[in-house]
Amino acid sequence: MKTVGAALWIDSRHIESYTLNMSVLKRSSIHTINKLLQNFPCVVILGARQVGKSSILKQIFPKARIFDLEDEVDFNRVNNSSKTFLESTPEPILIDEAQLCPNLFKALRVRIDQQRNLKGRFLLTGSSSPELLKNISESLAGRVAIFELDMFSWSEAQQIPESVFAKNITSLSKLKNLEQRFTQKQLLELMFYGQYPEPFLNKSKKDFVDIWMKNYIKTYIERDIRALFPSLQLTTFKRFISMLALSSGQVVNLSDFAKSLDVSQPTIKNYIQIAEGTFIWRNIGAYQGRNLTSRIIKAPKGHLRDSGLINYFLKLKDIEQMQSSPQFGRLWEVFIIEQLIREFNNANISNEYLYCRTQSKAEIDLIIEGDKGIIPIEIKSGRTTDPRKLIMLKDFINKEKCPYGILINNGDEVFMIDEKIIQIPAVFL
Repeated sequence: MKTVGAALWIDSRHIESYTLNMSVLKRSSIHTINKLLQNFPCVVILGARQVGKSSILKQIFPKARIFDLEDEVDFNRVNNSSKTFLESTPEPILIDEAQLCPNLFKALRVRIDQQRNLKGRFLLTGSSSPELLKNISESLAGRVAIFELDMFSWSEAQQIPESVFAKNITSLSKLKNLEQRFTQKQLLELMFYGQYPEPFLNKSKKDFVDIWMKNYIKTYIERDIRALFPSLQLTTFKRFISMLALSSGQVVNLSDFAKSLDVSQPTIKNYIQIAEGTFIWRNIGAYQGRNLTSRIIKAPKGHLRDSGLINYFLKLKDIEQMQSSPQFGRLWEVFIIEQLIREFNNANISNEYLYCRTQSKAEIDLIIEGDKGIIPIEIKSGRTTDPRKLIMLKDFINKEKCPYGILINNGDEVFMIDEKIIQIPAVFL
């Protein structure tokens, strides 16, 4: 198997770093992206704006030129004749914001097929998935790998080695030996300021985070959404995003949203698809186990992916205000779920992420379903957990024949609470 730019590959034993605002940070996802490049002619990195996609391009191929399609000169060069561009540009070819040039994809398919066995030739990024995924599915099926880049994981934000939790979640013996990785202060800072690189790195600057969040939402609505969906009512959609933030961690009631915004339920469904497709919202599907006897809610729930954005919409001004908020338990649950998903994604481990809630409001916060079985997870914000609050977890483990379940809280040590329930404090994850 041949690979373009062999001399430029990052040693897999070391995770490369990138510079942002004079700070150097490691991204654990680079190792996974490199593996994909070794096996595919083209890799597309998808993700929201400002999560570090351009910086990762520079790291993986530091000597290659990046063609930024938001730059008029680069756009015209790629768009006017994509065939000529691909034939005349030395490989590897790096293209940022590729969704802006639909003409590129058919030409890319032809170019790839001319040397189908040559790997690692094209590395693209995209901020808005609906149009980009359509072009990929129509033109590049079987020729491309897709990697979704998110905001910082807690490992990346604190610059510590990648968690072993994701790779060892099915090994109870290894989970029992987890060691503390964070302080409570570090987790609360990450939870409050959010995980977008720029606000997190500039959290010490007075008012910076609040101003950044305000402008991020403005840009997201008035630039990205306007460009992607020109017929959308932007004022209504902005109100919808604010309502989503306040509903993070809950089942979205389509009827209530429709009444509040004076639109139809199908419109709300469309709005949710847009928010999810532009990586600001994550849907968590409902578990539909056959062995559960209680009536199960079938509607999905979800959350804004960045806890800092949620705090911004809740108008929480500091960590102390966040901790004393009536919403803290739900905020903590959303933060933990999102961090766990990122750890799995960065390790290129594919799972389905679900939740389970009965009509009587008993709930399993997160169910991880993968090749090796089902692991239910209950998330609590306190240091200790009343065993009576784990009845649903115990019942679920028994009826769905899970090997064990996990309680994540703010405790001080890892230990078995029950024969099949292990407590893992968040600072150990």
